[in-house]
Amino acid sequence: MPTTAEAELISLRCYDGPPARDTTHLFEAARDADAEMGFSAPEQSFSRSSAHYLTAEVRTLLHRWTAAAPSEPVLAAVITARELGSSLWAVDIVVDPRYRSMGVATVVFETLGADLSGLPAPFVAVDGATFVGCSYGSHPASGRLARRFGAQFGGRRDRLLLPSRADYAASRMARLPRPPFVATADAGPDAGAPSVWQHFEEADATDTRRLCVTDADGAVAGHVRVGLTDEPHRVGLLRLDAAADTRDRSVGVVRTAIEHLWACGALSIETSVDATDATTLDVLRSAAFQHDRSDALFTWPA
Repeated sequence: MPTTAEAELISLRCYDGPPARDTTHLFEAARDADAEMGFSAPEQSFSRSSAHYLTAEVRTLLHRWTAAAPSEPVLAAVITARELGSSLWAVDIVVDPRYRSMGVATVVFETLGADLSGLPAPFVAVDGATFVGCSYGSHPASGRLARRFGAQFGGRRDRLLLPSRADYAASRMARLPRPPFVATADAGPDAGAPSVWQHFEEADATDTRRLCVTDADGAVAGHVRVGLTDEPHRVGLLRLDAAADTRDRSVGVVRTAIEHLWACGALSIETSVDATDATTLDVLRSAAFQHDRSDALFTWPA
């Protein structure tokens, strides 16, 4: 439980379900502040009715020396936990831009201890679970905070952006002879367990589906997940489920997926790949994908 001094700085209101409507202004301000960094729009993921959410609203009396002290605690951050599977939860903490670099997140975690089981009900129900969180852009401050409270580094992915059809048309890949590959209809869900990265990478997709790409003989060359974000940006999302068995087939799969997204109305395309996958990174760069940022995954083990 927090001490008296801590309680004066931080107070928590916890409840079952996604963030309440009156927190919308915080998410809008955070999204606007982070737009240039391309971070996902967190409110989109809350529309997934099948997901089980827990929420903690963080209110504080902290303030900058240039601002008057508030007369009562002000909403400064929201913590959400979304259930991904049995005893596995994805955690996001979104801080109002006006309260960043003030130690709000640090005080929260100092109050809770090393894991979210220190939160009041209903968070106590997840005691013993594993939590995963994403440090967007591998931000040094979030990485230090995660490690300080016992998190383990879980991998890094590079986020790449293909800015436009014109950029693609001028690429090495587009100048190659067109491969006789075909993207079939929705291939259905992957038989394997979904990657925890999907929660952080596809939160802003409005329509995500898995396609099967076949060659001229009808043999499966690979599977991809594709999606689109809302107007006006219409960003296409491309995720390779698994690397093709040869570089040529990988080129064919990527090119087929890119052209499928152009046909669906995408204005630009975003993808991500494990930072150690040199072959796939090279294939994507041949299609004029540019490095945008690298995200780091952290895990709080059970």
